[in-house]
Order: sequence, then structure tokens, then C-alpha cells
Amino acid sequence: MKCLAALSLAFSMLTLARAEEPDDSRIISRILQTRAAILQRTGDSNAVFLAFWDFDGTTMKGDCSEGLREDGKMVYPGLAQVAIEHGLSEIYPREGGFEKFWNDYTNMDARIGHWLAYPFIPQMLRGAKAEEVRQLSRDYFTGTLSNYLRASSVRIMREIESGGVQSHIISASPELFVQGVSDSLAIPTNHIHGIQVRIRDGRLTEEILYPVTWNIGKRQKVQEIVAETGRGQPGRGVYVLAGFGDSYNTDGPFLKYIATQNLPAGQAISVFYDNTNAPAEYRGLFYQASHSATVSGK
Repeated sequence: MKCLAALSLAFSMLTLARAEEPDDSRIISRILQTRAAILQRTGDSNAVFLAFWDFDGTTMKGDCSEGLREDGKMVYPGLAQVAIEHGLSEIYPREGGFEKFWNDYTNMDARIGHWLAYPFIPQMLRGAKAEEVRQLSRDYFTGTLSNYLRASSVRIMREIESGGVQSHIISASPELFVQGVSDSLAIPTNHIHGIQVRIRDGRLTEEILYPVTWNIGKRQKVQEIVAETGRGQPGRGVYVLAGFGDSYNTDGPFLKYIATQNLPAGQAISVFYDNTNAPAEYRGLFYQASHSATVSGK
């Protein structure tokens, strides 16, 4: 009897431990099972399978543009500050410029909203050489920001990639900032999308390119990528199997679009990394999950 009791206790502890584990394995299995079901149903050996990820908060802890503060202390400065302090802004000087930018940016965000505040980050770099901004971002990810990538997201990305599902990032940060993570995540630069301004003669301008990848703009960007992926390949299926986000305001529209698709077989999954109650328009649509530690364990 003691042996049976011990086995029962061990089984209960194992079951509890599994229940408390992050949802990575369950999510990976569902995505790859849906892919297999579609291939079996359609017989389309040329089919392309996609997953779309929010970046700040979902793929990385904190915000690559704004930085990360915890308990009132700076954990790391964002790329907006780093770019200003490297002299890449004509508007804000190296010395003391970031404080002025932050005041302008936060006031704009509070009074007008994200639609104008978020694009202002690349706009305030007007005149900077695009390649210098891109290289600064690469260097900052290599030295600092890659330490704050979410272990759960990295694992899911890598395993579904090896299973035949391509990942794209859709961020509300400037595209040149987010593309710096390409090497760290082993994702092609052209699979990393963010807010863009027009580049002329190799330099950034203030002209915004649409869609602005926030809220419904993220959904529009997903739809553009799907259309572009299938263009020129008649009969080839392009299937979105998963979406990942952590903000109803920022990510809700593209996650809903993914979750409510009609696939030939199986069902897409939209993963939401937040336990807050969903607004009525999203209730019951998303798989609510939790992150494991960041890559560095911080």
C-alpha cells in the first residue's frame, strides 16, 4: 500500500508539474498538426505555412524602442534613446536630447494617440543614413537586447520553423529597429516588419509608408504578406496557422483575423500572452498562455 501511495503521490506531482509548465509544447503540436492535416487534405506539396508575431512584450521582454523599466529603475534603454545619443537625430542633440524627445513623444501619445506617436520615432531620425540606423540596431541586439528575448517565443519559432512554418514579425516599433534581431532569431530581415518611413538616397525622411503596423494596420500588413507570398504562384496555397500577441489594442485585430479563418483542415491558433479579461469582440477566440523566462533567465 505504501508503494501504491508513493506512486500515486509521484503521479500527482508529475501531473501538477506538467500543468504548471509553459504552454509551448501544446502550441507547437497544434500548429504542426494543423499543417499536416492541411497537407493531407489538399495534397499541395508547394503550400506555404506562416505564423505572425508581435515583437515588444511578446517576442522580447520590454520594448526595443522605449526600453524597459522595472520598479522605477532602468533595465535597459530603448533604441530611440540609443539612436539619439549616437547623434542620429537632427531634431534632438546627443546631450539632453532624449529627455526632450521623451517629453514630446509621451505628450503626443497622450493627447493625440498611437497613430501619430509611434511613427514619430522613425520620423525624428529624418536625415539619418538608413544603414547606420540598421547597424546600430544590430549591434544593440547583439550586445544587449538579445538577452531579453522570450525563451518560450524563441523555442516555438525555432520548432515550427523546423516543422515547415515560416515566422514573420509584425511590430509597432520602427522597422529598422526591429530588423536588428534578425541574426538573434535566425529570421530573414524581409520577414521582420515594422513602422516605415520612406528612404531617399539612403536617408530616412518623415514620409510615413502605410500601413502603420499598429492595431488594424497589423491586420492589413498580415493580409498584404499573405497576398504577396501567393502572388505569381497560381494554385499554391498560403496558410496562416498561428498568431502571437500580448495587447488587445495593438494585436487584437490581426489575432482575430487569424483565429477566425476557414482553413481546409484543422484550425489556426491565436496565442495571447496576458491573463486580463478579453473585450467582448475577442472573447473566446484566443489561447491564453504564459511565458517562461527570457533567454538570459532575467
